[in-house]
Amino acid sequence: MATNPFFNQRSPAEQTLVESMVIEHIRMFGQDMIYIPRELIREDRLFGEGRWYEFNDVFPIEMYIENVNGFEGAGDLVSKFGLQIKDRATLIMAQKRFAEEVTAIRPDIKRPREGDIVFMPLSNSMFEINFVEHEIPFYVHGRNYSYKLTCELFNYDHSKINTGVTEIDAVATERHWEPKLLTLSRIPGITNYNFYEGETGSQYREGTVGQITGSVLSAGTIIQYLYPGQTGATYLAYVTTPDNFDYSGTSILYGSSSGAKQYIVGVTGTNTLIPKNSLIGENFGDNDITALESNQKNIINYCDRDPFSEGTP
Repeated sequence: MATNPFFNQRSPAEQTLVESMVIEHIRMFGQDMIYIPRELIREDRLFGEGRWYEFNDVFPIEMYIENVNGFEGAGDLVSKFGLQIKDRATLIMAQKRFAEEVTAIRPDIKRPREGDIVFMPLSNSMFEINFVEHEIPFYVHGRNYSYKLTCELFNYDHSKINTGVTEIDAVATERHWEPKLLTLSRIPGITNYNFYEGETGSQYREGTVGQITGSVLSAGTIIQYLYPGQTGATYLAYVTTPDNFDYSGTSILYGSSSGAKQYIVGVTGTNTLIPKNSLIGENFGDNDITALESNQKNIINYCDRDPFSEGTP
């Protein structure tokens, strides 16, 4: 049986009317929010997932908060990992407005993507998009007009956030440290020059060749950090006495656990961010603690036969 030809269910005029009403409703009862796309910088080919993400662009756009009685989800709970907040939110966004505000500037982003972030100024919080439903309501007059975003409070994972919006960038600023980038040179006759990841490094002045003398000029955690586009770099995070940091003369970086020594021939500030450990309040992440234990006790075999080493000997 065919549909009634006298009732046009796909009239462009009626589709435009419904779309305009959806946009007007969201603008009347919604909130101004900021859509932040996630940029994949580095991929883990073994597990097929991202190892490094950045959030750089912002797109202001209005959205309607569907759960008007408060955030959903498990709420606030205390676990063995400390206080956890499991708020969830359902947001409605007009498809046409997304195309105008986002796709027109970033043609590669056709629709809201899972993993992207929505910043909600109302609660000063960031929500990660878990799922995007594009068929709600279901083909009114033959078209869809809105996206339904199922979001959960963003669990910060040390990704770089540099949007230029102070309230958003503060999420990263509070959990990161700006370290010193060291340019090192091997000392003649010294064969022990390999530092441990996460060990304490101290700067001393040199007496005779390769010999340290005097008191510590500065100290911090040594990070052998691999940033996208670099082959590797050594950083000294959270310098304890930055005013005493000096390389105008001959100075030596000494590893307290490894006993390694190298000349410091250059020191610069850097905008590369080193993770802080929010659980114990120190300025480096759990991965650095694990790496230090591995180097000291040789408990993990990072050889080319180990699939978790990603081929690194």
